[in-house]
Amino acid sequence: MRRKIQWLMISRLAIMGALLVALGLIEQGTVRSFIPVLAIGSTFVIVVSAIHFLILRTRIPYLVQGYVQLSLDILIVTWLVYHTGDVESPFLALYLLIIPAASMLFGRMGISWLGSFAGVLYAGTSLLTISGMIARAEGWPLYEANAIARIEFFFALNLMAIFAVVVLSCQLAERMRRSESQLATATRELADNRLFNDRVIESMRSGLVTTDLQGRVRTINRAAEEITGYKAQDVRGKSVETIFGDIEKQIEVGLESIRTRSRLPRFDIGCRTADGRDLHLGFSVAPLVDEADRSGGYVLTFQDLTEVMELEREVRRQERLAALGKMAAGLAHEIRNPLASMRGSVQVLASELDLSPDQSQLMDIVLRESDRLNRIVSDFLTYARPPRTERALVELSSILSETIALLRNSPELTPAHHVLEQYPEDPVHYNGDPNQIRQIFWNLARNAIQAMPFGGELRVTLEADPGSEVTITFSDSGKGMSCEQKERLFEPFNSSSGGTGLGMAIVYQLVRDHNGKILVESEAGKGTQISIKLPASGRVTRDESGLPSDPDSMHDAPSPVAVASSI
Repeated sequence: MRRKIQWLMISRLAIMGALLVALGLIEQGTVRSFIPVLAIGSTFVIVVSAIHFLILRTRIPYLVQGYVQLSLDILIVTWLVYHTGDVESPFLALYLLIIPAASMLFGRMGISWLGSFAGVLYAGTSLLTISGMIARAEGWPLYEANAIARIEFFFALNLMAIFAVVVLSCQLAERMRRSESQLATATRELADNRLFNDRVIESMRSGLVTTDLQGRVRTINRAAEEITGYKAQDVRGKSVETIFGDIEKQIEVGLESIRTRSRLPRFDIGCRTADGRDLHLGFSVAPLVDEADRSGGYVLTFQDLTEVMELEREVRRQERLAALGKMAAGLAHEIRNPLASMRGSVQVLASELDLSPDQSQLMDIVLRESDRLNRIVSDFLTYARPPRTERALVELSSILSETIALLRNSPELTPAHHVLEQYPEDPVHYNGDPNQIRQIFWNLARNAIQAMPFGGELRVTLEADPGSEVTITFSDSGKGMSCEQKERLFEPFNSSSGGTGLGMAIVYQLVRDHNGKILVESEAGKGTQISIKLPASGRVTRDESGLPSDPDSMHDAPSPVAVASSI
């Protein structure tokens, strides 16, 4: 309504200005001029419009303001008609402009009222001047008797025109109201549908990215932001390769399958998130078409398959480890018995024979290597048939500290190695096998040092938020691993340091026995981070009496405090 009233004010000023210009051109050289009267009326219109503009900023209802403005317009037109020849006035058409304008603001009742008001004022002014009850405006002679019939005919015709316009304006107003109602309904439904579609897209757990024909990103939904780590405002307008890398061939294959009406292929790609994490995505491509079925870009839908692929690798690893474990157990038993006989025989020979120094040295080598072979066989048996887990209450921070203390006294540690430890301020009690946990920590810490032969930094952290799983992390700045090395890290007989290659396989088995998970992040030349995650179900807290209490009754622990030392 406010906007319509503003347009009404602008239109009123424009019409008066146009009339002044038109009369200025038409009345050049004529005896009688309407310009003075029209100029007075225009001045009054300008003043009234200024007042209307100020009133528009008040709290007076817009409907009331509309009635007041149009009523004043009718009064001004009536004054103008009277001063320009009443029935013979050329400005009678202004009545016919006001009434349709009313149809923009009001319904039938408002138009009928304003039309009747205009008709009564015109009829009253005309009848009074025709009858001579009031004098005509200055410069206009009284009507002659022989012209009365013609004047009355024009009067009746003009009055009929006013009321005819009223009737037509009522019909127009009704249609406008109906059209506005339908338009409002359609607009609301369109907005609801758009909002619903937006909610559907944002609620999808699959990532969705749309691009133009040049491959520039147009939209990206919330799931895509969460999966890739890229924000919509950061990638909008950029190439889709910013997110997925080079996928031009996959897009072409997908579009070709649509053109040939074959099955839409699904692609697997590896990419990186915005923060550098590795992702494995499965995605498909389809054209983005408009209402005319013209392609205006592409739609890419994708899911994060990283965990699925990890589970598949885990299953394959378990199958390989199971097969190798059975083989290792069989070989260990088959080798240990003859090895024991051989070693015993060599010891008997060494005690009964008079050996030269060279022969004694060779005999020592045989015995020493047989002992090394026996240790390897013992490792095989430990991996194939690990000892039964004997769970007890252990304090993880102290076990880690003891392990790092042993590591510092190891000859493998040099002044170029730096060890940083970070543990919670409060003790972290856990229900686990202390010997197996020590073995896990020792193997991981020793492997980290061996990965830094020329020195580097080893960071050991323990995180144990109340009610959550326990995370122990060993991070080194060593040579790192390739994807293939990382894939085969926990397989037995897989060693890059010259050992048996069973250390990490045993760690993996012991972590699994504690229902935990082991996560590896590594990149060649950038170091390795191995995290052990033990389930919260094994957490144990102590009450003030020192006795273990229910894990569910744990209170919030203080934030971890960093304890750093360097070697």
